[in-house]
Amino acid sequence: MTPAGRLLFWIRAAFVGDAAIAAFGGLLLATGAEGPAFAVFAFAAVRAALGVAALLIALRVLERRDPNDDAPSSVR
Repeated sequence: MTPAGRLLFWIRAAFVGDAAIAAFGGLLLATGAEGPAFAVFAFAAVRAALGVAALLIALRVLERRDPNDDAPSSVR
């Protein structure tokens, strides 16, 4: 697996985690616990926003790389 593929895997994994947190918030909301549900939704929204920022930064870093370069990655 290339460094770019590894990076994108972990960013995608974070988004799956955000979806799981949001689903947990949905369960809390369904059971009537509105305060904790909105706190969980706020936490998931912050995590998703940070994930989008990380994805945009990663895409800019990956654009600068040679697509055929499989050497270990280092951000300069």
